[in-house]
Amino acid sequence: MTQTSQQIANLVGGDLKGRADIVLLSVASLKNATASDLSYAEEKFHSEAQASGAGCLLVRSGEFPGQTVILVKNPKLSFALASAKLLETENTSTFIHSTAVVEPDASIGKGTHVGAGCTIANGVKIGENCTLHPRVTIYPNVTIGNRVTIHAGAVIGADGFGFVKNGERYIKFPQVGKVIIEDDVEIGANTCIDKGSLETTIIKRGAKLDNLIQIGHNVVIGEDTVIAAQTGISGSSTVGPQSILGGQVGIGEHAKLDANTIIGGQGGVLNGKHVRGGEVLWGTPVRPLKKFLEEQAHLSRLPRWMEEIKQKLFGSGKT
Repeated sequence: MTQTSQQIANLVGGDLKGRADIVLLSVASLKNATASDLSYAEEKFHSEAQASGAGCLLVRSGEFPGQTVILVKNPKLSFALASAKLLETENTSTFIHSTAVVEPDASIGKGTHVGAGCTIANGVKIGENCTLHPRVTIYPNVTIGNRVTIHAGAVIGADGFGFVKNGERYIKFPQVGKVIIEDDVEIGANTCIDKGSLETTIIKRGAKLDNLIQIGHNVVIGEDTVIAAQTGISGSSTVGPQSILGGQVGIGEHAKLDANTIIGGQGGVLNGKHVRGGEVLWGTPVRPLKKFLEEQAHLSRLPRWMEEIKQKLFGSGKT
């Protein structure tokens, strides 16, 4: 949506320096920006900003002669907020493609866009202003809130991985629960969220899930939690609100992560463990980052220590 530099300044609560009437159509990097683009610069990139062709810049401070800038406390955050407005589509018309098959009682809210090749099963409810990108599959009995974005290839509500051993064979445990996706959630491409076995899998408000994530049955993901790609969360685990999970984190079944838990890439939580929040954790099993780094430093010294021990026990071995 087209905005002037003054409108952007009003939107982000910034102090405009320069022209108020610059028309901005989109956003771009400092290097690629043109006269109709908004860009931003952290302080270490001020030299690049001064050479940028952007029509308007979001910065914290500094001198930019001849350029239009908006002074804000957090340029990156302000840029994200402004981008949402500039990139907002103005097309609110209803359109159903001639090849689409839509049941009369389908529950899809106003302003929701369903991309090509999506499948939405019986009993699904989708709120307003959601976006389902191509090839999203929604199984039965899934409830999706408002302003939810689901990227291509995601599968919501498939059976959880639940089996009971009967002698040498496995018998499928019932997978008859539901999935609830609350408001303002984003789900990455090819991410899978299984329905509950007998209960409900819940992704709470504002959670952001990257691509290629596996969420098991009965899992609860707390509000405003961020999870990076290739993370796997086993059944009946809980991740507290405001948590951050790095790429390829693995969480065993029935684990509980407190609010504000931060786990670095490839960290692992064992089955049934209770992880306290409030500090950065790493490794498998996860432990405080300081302890993890100390252990890694000790491991790197093992070859040298072994040689020293051999020398003390056996001497140089020379005659």
